[in-house]
Amino acid sequence: MIYVNKKIKLLVAILLSVFGIYFAFKGEDFDTLALQIKSVKLKELTFAILLLILSCIPRAIRWKQLMQPFDSIPFSHVFSATMIGYFGNGVLVFRLGEFLKAYAVSKKYRITASQAFGTVIVERMLDLLMVFVILLTLVPWFPFYDNNIKVGTYASISVLLLSLIVIISIVKYNVLKKISSFKIFGSNFGKSILKALNKVLEGVSIIRNNNNIISIILISIILWFMYYMVTLLVLSACDINLSVFDIGVLLVLSSFLLGIPALPGSAGTLDIGVKYVLMYIFHITSVKALNYSIISHAVSYFPLLIIGLMYFLISNVSISDIKKRKFD
Repeated sequence: MIYVNKKIKLLVAILLSVFGIYFAFKGEDFDTLALQIKSVKLKELTFAILLLILSCIPRAIRWKQLMQPFDSIPFSHVFSATMIGYFGNGVLVFRLGEFLKAYAVSKKYRITASQAFGTVIVERMLDLLMVFVILLTLVPWFPFYDNNIKVGTYASISVLLLSLIVIISIVKYNVLKKISSFKIFGSNFGKSILKALNKVLEGVSIIRNNNNIISIILISIILWFMYYMVTLLVLSACDINLSVFDIGVLLVLSSFLLGIPALPGSAGTLDIGVKYVLMYIFHITSVKALNYSIISHAVSYFPLLIIGLMYFLISNVSISDIKKRKFD
């Protein structure tokens, strides 16, 4: 499923990351920044790291339940694959860690790598849905004094609502089957579009046919509450005080920033994005905003990368495996 040449994608990712890193640090006093980093409260930071690591448990449980229609896989194996996925996303471009995660969980079990990858897509859909729910909940408290923020927020809500309506309509009226014979879908690009839509519909089917749907929704709520608490703890560690609703706004906007193409670990794009969100929406000083951006990025990246590396090293999975497998 390739819409743009991989070399072009990689070049864009590199440019965005370099641009992000440059402008995130441009004009900053590094001595003041060093003092800010040294003043971070280790107690709150430690709790944030522990909570983030613990959040991998409900994420693995939810994924295990999503795969239940295909195979009953032990939690330990699902958790291992989850952590391997974090490692993959931390070192590979194009979020290939998701493929590595799907391949790792399919080893030794009936579920195929393609089916496992389908459930990974469902995971992302559920996370997007949770961000959408949080966004809708926070609309009354959103900082709409900035017209650009207002336009961006309503545009995001409109796109998400429209996407949900389109997906529901396609499923209900079996649209894909009716349009698959159209001439436009005979080209390579058209086939790629159909393939992508089929993956989304497979994901919807996985949710519809799953007996654990209530449990999956509850786990999703718990998972995102944990992410909220991690955000709160890191803010506290960096001596930044935001309201309950402002923390939710920061969490939502940070989640959108993670979707921007970049080098592994959202290098640069997350740093500059979070910094400017804190500066222009919440009026936090530049150096303090950058300090939080660096610390929060480190908290979300290194602990899961290290644990994921450990699981990867003791597994019988190699990065080259995903190049040999087809996930169509």
